[in-house]
Amino acid sequence: MIAGENSTFEIIMAKNGLITLKYHGDREVFLHSSFDPEMEGRRWAEGVDCQPDDTVIVLGIGLGYHIKALARRLTSGKIIAIEPHEELIASCSNYWVFKDLITKNKVIILSSEQPSKNFLAGLVDPFHLEKVKIAEYHPLRYYFSREFIDILREINNSLSHLFVSANTVLYFSRTWTQNFFANLDKILTAVPADLFKDVFPNRPGIIVSAGPSLNKNIHLLKKAKGKAVIIVVGTALRPVTAIDVKPDIAVSLDGSEANYRHFQELSISGFPLLFDAIIYPQILREHQGPLIGSVFYDTFSRWLINSGLQVPGQISIGPSVANMAFDFAVKLGLDPIIFIGQDLAFSDGHTHARGTVYEKNKPTDDEVNLLEIESFDGGKVLTSRSLHSMLLYLETQIALTASGRNIINATEGGAKIAGTRAMTLNEAINLYCKDKFDPEEKIQAICSAYNPPGPDTLGKLVQKIKAEASNLEKATKIARSGLRLANNLELLLRAKEPLQHKINKLLKRLDAVDKELKNLSAGLLPVDMAFQPVWFYLNKGAFDKEAEDQHTEGIRLAKKTQFLYHGLIESINIVKESMLQAAKNIDKGSE
Repeated sequence: MIAGENSTFEIIMAKNGLITLKYHGDREVFLHSSFDPEMEGRRWAEGVDCQPDDTVIVLGIGLGYHIKALARRLTSGKIIAIEPHEELIASCSNYWVFKDLITKNKVIILSSEQPSKNFLAGLVDPFHLEKVKIAEYHPLRYYFSREFIDILREINNSLSHLFVSANTVLYFSRTWTQNFFANLDKILTAVPADLFKDVFPNRPGIIVSAGPSLNKNIHLLKKAKGKAVIIVVGTALRPVTAIDVKPDIAVSLDGSEANYRHFQELSISGFPLLFDAIIYPQILREHQGPLIGSVFYDTFSRWLINSGLQVPGQISIGPSVANMAFDFAVKLGLDPIIFIGQDLAFSDGHTHARGTVYEKNKPTDDEVNLLEIESFDGGKVLTSRSLHSMLLYLETQIALTASGRNIINATEGGAKIAGTRAMTLNEAINLYCKDKFDPEEKIQAICSAYNPPGPDTLGKLVQKIKAEASNLEKATKIARSGLRLANNLELLLRAKEPLQHKINKLLKRLDAVDKELKNLSAGLLPVDMAFQPVWFYLNKGAFDKEAEDQHTEGIRLAKKTQFLYHGLIESINIVKESMLQAAKNIDKGSE
């Protein structure tokens, strides 16, 4: 018998002679079958929706019969097993039935003490998150639900961070870095998103997206105004303000210029805008109303902290701005959370609602990228692969973060969203939006009470930025030296008779350059995101393939080094100019 502080776990023999696990809590229960735990594990594994090359995150280990059975299905995949109950992992690890799989790296074990925001980094491929599945071992989930919920939140946070480190980050990394510094003065004066935690407990909230079904029920927002917190994503601002409904909160994060179009020529202004630091800068410059700030990316958060500044909050983002709106709705304490315009499919042959800048857009006829999925009303509807990915992401987000809230899909069209209850918006308003309250007054009070950093703090920041820019200039000079050495190395290697002593001399000088740059690595933090495309190409692109012979391999490494230094120089210059402009903006704003 194995005793815990508040509970007791007992390892005993099952009817078939294998060991099983008994839990003495409020009542005695078996956490594995008392008859045949191995067969029970096989049946559980057969029910897991996965492919042979998937990475499956399993919550709940116990003795691991189910993990061993699942591993047989994952012929080229792997299992990340997490035990949310600390006492269990200490009690059962000596009895695990899959120990051989750990040594083969087929199963990776994590305890509940290990997970943090980025705990899956390095364990799953951020460029193939569709190959990551989550499976819960239900007997453990039932009796340790609180621990499971905590870990599920951590998984959601980690997958969210991995998502934004993948293709989208590669494409926009430099733009987002430029946007962050262009927005820095606004980030510093914006009201921190963290100040809004649980300000509307158990109040209804409506998230308004811009799917084509919004045409059916947008008029009902007038009925809900003053009885629910109306959160409008940027794409839906035009049609919502066109019917004279003022959003309680607008949400936007897109860093591209196209996002700016949603904010032009609006018929209503003055509403609060929740934004992420990467947003297109002109939106913040022209917005007439309170700004609520959030910084999602760790690179930017760490830079703010290192600069002695407060991080205004970290609202999770995803493939759609609706993910950010939903995460903020959860943080506000809203319950229920009602979705409208969240089609995630092509309803009535359109991609967006009337009144949006995309109202004339129609789905392409590319059948390869079209999928037929279950619709809101139980029928079938067409969607694209990208929209389907957004649907799956939202469903996962709801499953991991809703925490028992009522999540209502009142879109009245589009895709069925797992984890939501479907009803019309009119039904949702009649059922949940009965009591009058004033969201605008409460939000305005929080915004008015906030005191942003004063002139002394901003003045010190300006000096720090200028000092960092100077250090970046030093790094540029060192990288240029490295680039020249790498060019010379390639020339030597391509000579008819390469002189080895000269090659060795160049290699030593390149090592010295690397050491100099490493000494400046702390000051290169702002360059981190802008450098991501270079890093990706170096590690996953053409340079990643080793050559067949030593001479050709030497040339490959020389060219790889050239690409590294060229990319570093380019990234540093982008960031340095952005930082100096940020210093000017802050100086100008504090005059």
